[in-house]
Amino acid sequence: MQQQLITQMEAYLDALPEEEKISALNQFRQALHRHSPFRAQPVDCVLWVKQEEVSPNDYNPNNLAPPEKRLLLTSLEANGFTQPIVVLEQPSTRYTIVDGFHRHELASSKMTLKKQLKGYLPVTC
Repeated sequence: MQQQLITQMEAYLDALPEEEKISALNQFRQALHRHSPFRAQPVDCVLWVKQEEVSPNDYNPNNLAPPEKRLLLTSLEANGFTQPIVVLEQPSTRYTIVDGFHRHELASSKMTLKKQLKGYLPVTC
């Protein structure tokens, strides 16, 4: 039965346009998360949300020197996101960053990352 469900899910996802596919994947992840023995762990459910739905918080004590920022950009371009951006979910599908300000800033401002991520960011609430 498990394999049959997986096959049906794959066929369903293959038939969707990209934006609908991302939405469906997020809904599947949330459904799985509700039943996961690890649901208390934020990394159990990483979602892809549109960049414009994610906002920095009012206070970020972390300053990043230009050489470190270049290293972060190089790492994100070469390896992708190895950690999601940690957010608080706000009303009406908005998210405020708790951790990941610099990853958000680079992903939102650098064209190479915007293109790689198709305008989305990996977040965990």
